[in-house]
Amino acid sequence: MEDPKVIGNRPPLLTKDTINAGFQVHAPLADGLNVVGRLDYQMIGTTWWDPYNVTSRDPVDLLDLRAGLAGERWSVTAWSKNLTDKRYNAEFSPGGFLWRAPPRRYGLDFIYKF
Repeated sequence: MEDPKVIGNRPPLLTKDTINAGFQVHAPLADGLNVVGRLDYQMIGTTWWDPYNVTSRDPVDLLDLRAGLAGERWSVTAWSKNLTDKRYNAEFSPGGFLWRAPPRRYGLDFIYKF
């Protein structure tokens, strides 16, 4: 039987609005050497945790960054996800169980094409 208290509410774990935007550059630096970079922005809108729309997470803004050099057969790229180290809950379950989103992560990728 349908609960009239939830009719018209936002479904749990479904974000109201999401925005994704990216900017990428690939520019020559020297003979056969290129600078590569990418900046990605993501806005995860208000997310309700329960069918009664009592608990929610405010919108979250995230930035990811990649920057590096690329030759004809190789590339080296430094990257960071969640560049601003935004702390937020990725998920919530009844009973008060929270899952924190991963903090800032970073790394270095080296690719060689044989």
